[in-house]
Amino acid sequence: MAEVGFQPNTLARGLRGGRTGIVGVCFQELDSPILARKVALLQQSLRELGYHALIELTNVDRDLERAALRNFMSMQAEGIVLIGSQLSPDDETLTACQRQGKPLIWVDPESKVNGEELSIDRPYSMRLVLDHLHGLGHRNFAVMGIDPGNPYGAFRWPAFEKHCRRLEISIGDSSRQYFVPGRERHDYEYGRDLAEMMLADAKPMPTAIIALNDRVAIGAMNRLREAGIETPRDVSVVGYDNLEVGGHIQPALTTIDQCAEKLMTQAAKKMVELLDAGTTDAKQSRRLIKPKLIVRESTATPPKS
Repeated sequence: MAEVGFQPNTLARGLRGGRTGIVGVCFQELDSPILARKVALLQQSLRELGYHALIELTNVDRDLERAALRNFMSMQAEGIVLIGSQLSPDDETLTACQRQGKPLIWVDPESKVNGEELSIDRPYSMRLVLDHLHGLGHRNFAVMGIDPGNPYGAFRWPAFEKHCRRLEISIGDSSRQYFVPGRERHDYEYGRDLAEMMLADAKPMPTAIIALNDRVAIGAMNRLREAGIETPRDVSVVGYDNLEVGGHIQPALTTIDQCAEKLMTQAAKKMVELLDAGTTDAKQSRRLIKPKLIVRESTATPPKS
């Protein structure tokens, strides 16, 4: 076998009813650094547990997500992890996977699912941010890039309103929203565009900005600096995702850490647990991972009026 370079055929094993050691992993885009990190962490965790990740990228297209699921079934993947899935729980392709006996785990799905789900507690992250800024003395906020019509924005904007009421902050008088409905690329340029919208607004400048993610935050900071508005002297800024770049810019960015390593490690362990148990039980199970606030130099007490 060594002389001829023989390698076992994993797919043939699966066709004979044997175990392939393959777990299908489906995610939406590579443009998002935090999504790419989550996939890399999941692949590493599965590898350490003796499994191989078969990765499919869908480019935020439901039809491509369905095609990925069909590919996982044809490749005899033992289980499937869906990261940021756009599919509804009654989707025919998901039903076909379950009929074939494939354990499914959803990580941060866009809608409610019937099965194993692990998600970041996004409403809790808004509490952390507002408690921090309120404690510094801020009462006037701009919320950048959080679209209430976006599935993830739908978690964070209601939480913003809830915790403003808890802290007795007048939402109508003390907060403004800046976002472009349906915008798909949430990058540095988007942050610059939103900062431009804020600069053109006739209302007084807010003392703190809560951004959709770190890239939007950094883009906004750069545009405001060009306009002579410095962070945190004139305005404090908070991002989301705790990207590595946030610790290397000046000033370093205060941000929310999604605890991606904990999230993906738990997803991998749960998948292996289901595979070892030989169960496809789709009972409702939703576990929320608490994020952390990373405080750096981009937030400070508000300027004196």
